[in-house]
Amino acid sequence: MKKWLPLLLLMLSFPSFSQEKMVNVNGIDHHLLTKGFEKRKPGSPVLIFENGMGMGSGNWNTVFDELSKVAPVVAYDRQNIEKSGKIYQLPTPRRVADNLKGILGELKIAPPYVLVGHSMGGVYIRAFAGYYPDDVAGLVFVDPADFTETKDDWNQIFRTIGVPEKRIDEMIYQRLYVASKVDSVRYGPWSEGQVLTELRKTDFAELSSLPVPQVPIYFFVGGKFEVPADRRSKDYNHELFFDVKNNSNMARWKRFIHSSHKPGALIYLTNSGHFIHRDDAPMVIGNIKMLIEGLEK
Repeated sequence: MKKWLPLLLLMLSFPSFSQEKMVNVNGIDHHLLTKGFEKRKPGSPVLIFENGMGMGSGNWNTVFDELSKVAPVVAYDRQNIEKSGKIYQLPTPRRVADNLKGILGELKIAPPYVLVGHSMGGVYIRAFAGYYPDDVAGLVFVDPADFTETKDDWNQIFRTIGVPEKRIDEMIYQRLYVASKVDSVRYGPWSEGQVLTELRKTDFAELSSLPVPQVPIYFFVGGKFEVPADRRSKDYNHELFFDVKNNSNMARWKRFIHSSHKPGALIYLTNSGHFIHRDDAPMVIGNIKMLIEGLEK
């Protein structure tokens, strides 16, 4: 038995399975999943996942293990989400960026980071990249909430599909200026929705004022229309709206990609909806793998 003890201790020191952790930052416990750090080389990138609005770290389970073979991976629950601690505080982009910086510091996970953000997570990784550009080696946006969109961009989509101007004014007022009652039970998702609304009111001024790091930038865009018939608008052709909005988004995202002088990609997936990493995990894994391999050349 004694001769096997060193080997057993070595195996326990370098686990190949994901590790669940709780890390306290600013008095709040944060739930994390990590994997693959036993083989990290100095200076090699770490993949950091930011979840969609109100989603927990488990949402990445379709890609987490496979990508850990390419680079160490970290997924976590933001404040007020799932297993992380609760605090009645709006998760603004700056606050979330600083919080993530603190979490990684507590874990002694040094840069560089490749940030992967889905939906609202795309807004948050754009903020982190702007506030901490020297820490970032790559950006991957998975069908993000559009942080490049202005109110006029939004209105123009409806003009293109023939919605009367009066109705457009009514809809944007409803979208941005009708107060939402505080949801103390589901405060996490509610508060993130409030932050997104406030950013939209200002045409994402906070984010557009931040620098864009000169790193590879990838966008995955879901091209599958998934709105159930009973939830479609009665004011306009909802499927046409989806198509025109995607085209509008992609035109701006191409410009954002070109704001970096590093190689980038815009990947449009016709058979994927909003949750691309769940609908077509191999495509997401394969492209992120190529990004990581490009950094290591």
